[in-house]
Amino acid sequence: MSGPRTKRPVLLSAAIALLFLMVCPLLGGHAEAAISCTLTGPTLTFATINIFASSTTSGNATLTCNTTGQPQTFYACLSIGTGTGGTTPSNRTLASGTNKLPIQITGGASWPSQIGNGTSYPMEGVVNFSVPKSRAAAATFPIVVTIPTPSPLPPAGTYASTFTGTDFQVYWDTASHATCAALAAAGGTTTATGTFSASAVVVNQCGVSATNMNFGSASLLTAALSATAQVSVSCNATLPVTVALDNGATGTGPTSRLMTAGTHTIQYGIYKDSAHSQPWGNTVGTNTASGTGPSATLTAYGQVPAQSPAPTPGSYADVVGVTVTY
Repeated sequence: MSGPRTKRPVLLSAAIALLFLMVCPLLGGHAEAAISCTLTGPTLTFATINIFASSTTSGNATLTCNTTGQPQTFYACLSIGTGTGGTTPSNRTLASGTNKLPIQITGGASWPSQIGNGTSYPMEGVVNFSVPKSRAAAATFPIVVTIPTPSPLPPAGTYASTFTGTDFQVYWDTASHATCAALAAAGGTTTATGTFSASAVVVNQCGVSATNMNFGSASLLTAALSATAQVSVSCNATLPVTVALDNGATGTGPTSRLMTAGTHTIQYGIYKDSAHSQPWGNTVGTNTASGTGPSATLTAYGQVPAQSPAPTPGSYADVVGVTVTY
C-alpha cells in the first residue's frame, strides 16, 4: 500500500527578448550635386602674313561643365592676360626672339572689344548656359586675333605667344551675376584654366607705292611736257630689288603709253632719267630699274611729246602697274 503523493509545482519560465529598431533621419536633407568645368582653347595659326596689311584669324574657347545631380545653370566670363609674347595685358604681342608683332584679341562681332583680365580690358561675358541632370554641356567664347599692319616692318621669323594658367581662364559660378566684375568677385566663384596659342610666320617681303604723275594743263601740244613721280620700295631686310612698269591700260611700249579721255588718246612715255633717254618698262635686264632695300626711292620721269594734230580738249588719264621683284 502506497502512501499519499505530494504534488510539486512545476515552474515554467520564458525569456522574452525585446528587439528595438531605431530609425534615424538622414542628416543634411540631400546630397549636393557634384559639378565641374574644364576649359579648352584654340591654336590659332596665321601661317605667312602680308606685312603690308592687317591679318586676322579666329577660333573658339570652350567651357564644358557637367553635373551628376540636379540640372544647373552656369554663368561664366573669359579672362585673357599677357601671354608669353607680351609685356603687359594691354600690350600683347607675338614674339620671335626680341622682335615683336603687336596683336589685338577680341570676341568678334559678338564681342568687338578687346578681351582682357578685367583690369586692362574687360573680360568676355557674362555667358550663361544650362546643363541637364547628369549630363554635360558647353559654352563657347569667340576669339579673334588681329595683327594690325606692322610698323616698323618686322624681320623674318616665326612669331608666337601662349596664354595659359591665369593668362587664360574662365570664372564660373552657378549663382547669377550681371557683370564679369561681380562674378569674379563672388566668394563662390571657381576658375577653370586652359591653354590658347597664336603664331604667325614672317618672310622677307617688299612693298611698293607711287605718287601720281601730273602733266598739268595745256592748250596745244606743240611742245613736250614733262612731269615726275616717286616710286618707293620698302622691305623688311636689305634686299636687291627690280622695279618694272607695265605699258598702262592701252599702251604698247614704255614710250608709247596712252592717256585716254573716252575714245581720244595722248601718247606719253616714262623714263629712268631726266634726259628721257632710258625708257622704263617691264623687260627685266633691259629696261627695268634697280634699287636696294630696306628703303629705296626711285624717280620716274614722264614726257608727253609734241603731237599733231592737237588733241581734243578733255581730262586724260592712264594707270600704270608697278611690280617689284626681290
